[in-house]
Order: sequence, then structure tokens, then C-alpha cells
Amino acid sequence: MSMPALTSLVIAVWNQLEYTKRCLSSIEQWTGKPYELVIVDNGSTDGTREFLRTVKGRVIINERNLGCAKAWNQGIQASRGEVIGILNNDIVMTPGWLGALLAFMEKTGHGMVCPSAREGKLDYDLDGYAKEFVARCAGAARHGDVYAPCMLIRRDVFERIGLFDEGFSYGGCEDIDFIWRMKQAGFSVGMTGAALIHHFGMVTQDAIKAEETKTYPKENLAHFQSKWKRTVRGNWFNRRWDGIRMSWVRRYEQFRYGHMLVEKPGRS
Repeated sequence: MSMPALTSLVIAVWNQLEYTKRCLSSIEQWTGKPYELVIVDNGSTDGTREFLRTVKGRVIINERNLGCAKAWNQGIQASRGEVIGILNNDIVMTPGWLGALLAFMEKTGHGMVCPSAREGKLDYDLDGYAKEFVARCAGAARHGDVYAPCMLIRRDVFERIGLFDEGFSYGGCEDIDFIWRMKQAGFSVGMTGAALIHHFGMVTQDAIKAEETKTYPKENLAHFQSKWKRTVRGNWFNRRWDGIRMSWVRRYEQFRYGHMLVEKPGRS
């Protein structure tokens, strides 16, 4: 594919105003390529709705929490870009992130591309860390793997396989289901070390479990198993092999580049 004229960034939010502010500020500061924002508010009550009136972009307001899949689909249907980014609101961008992802997509032909990430507390110099990380890891990639908090997807993927499955409530498994459907349809996916983001991790989902319901993860897993006739992680052999594979991948990345493409302090 050629470099798109416009990328649409779709973000679903439910409360967590300070995270949303930080995310949008980083997008505005570090996104050098043409983009449009499409933000879907899922019934926020913490001042998010009022804040979104000041944001330049398309804002869709839901009176209640319809979940990630429904909100993302609303945003996709309202978007205009040739490439659509599905972004969590608890991530922070770094310089050149979008250009690097689009270049990776153009080079590889992947239907979905994702950045590398550091997870956890933002208690370090992110911009300085990102500069050093990208300098070392620009040539690193994981073909076949993704990082779901930030997914750039070609529009023709949606045109062929459809939108996210709204049978998954709140959030969870709809991204895995979509990726499996992509691969089933012949699309490839990949991650690149040429772009790095920070991800605080599960901020909205933890709040939903604390404030609304704790049952939806089991319901989503059951819906996934009914649809695919297997669990997300598969049987013992699937889990064992995936653990061995990822351990090898992380060790190789650390040895070859001095970093892993998904880093969390304390994890080796």
C-alpha cells in the first residue's frame, strides 16, 4: 500500500479524564502525519464529556457504557481515513510514532501494525527513553504478533471481514477475535521497534470491574469459546508452546537490540 493521505484515530473513553488528556496531548504534540480524531464517550460522568467539547475532532456521545466493540465500530463508521487507528486512552505517544507505523505498514503490506511499548508507571523520561529505544530497535519486528492498545488497521480489512464483534461486552476478547478473523481472511499483522508508546495498562477495565461489573470477562471468554470452539489460550500444548516461543523472542530481542519490544520493569 502507499502512504495514506489521512489516518483516523478512534479512541473510546469511559471516565479516566486525566489519562485521556495526557493521551490527546501527546497525539497533538508528536503526530507529524495528517490525522483526524474520532472520540467516542461511553457515558462518562467525571467531566470527560465537558472536556471533549474543547477537543478538535469528531466526538460521539453515548448515554451509557456500550463497551469497546460498539464504541470502536461507531468511530470507524464515522471516520474518513484510509488507515484507522484503534487506540486506548491510557497510552502516551512519542515523537514520530505515526509516521514510523505507516512506513512499516507500507513496507510490509501488513493489514494491521502496532508499536512497541513500555508498560507500567510513567516515572521515567519517556521522550529520552523513546529516542534511545528507537535508535536501537528500528530494525526489530515481530511479524504475526500485535500490541492491542494501539492498532493501525487498513480500511480494506474492515471492508472484507466486517467490524468488531459487539457480542463482546465492555472490553476483552473483541481484539483477539478481530485479529483471528483477519488472519483467517489472509491478512498479516506485525509490530515494529521503530515506534514506541507508553501504556499505563488496564486503567479503564480495572475501573469497570470496581464500579460496574466483574462478570463480563467470563462472559466474553464464554462468547469467544462458543464462536471459535476453543479457549483464547488453547490447550496445554498451545499454552506451553506460546510460553516457550515468547520467552525465546524476548531473550533474542534483549540480546540483539538491548530491549524487548514489550517492556515492563521487573520482567525478564
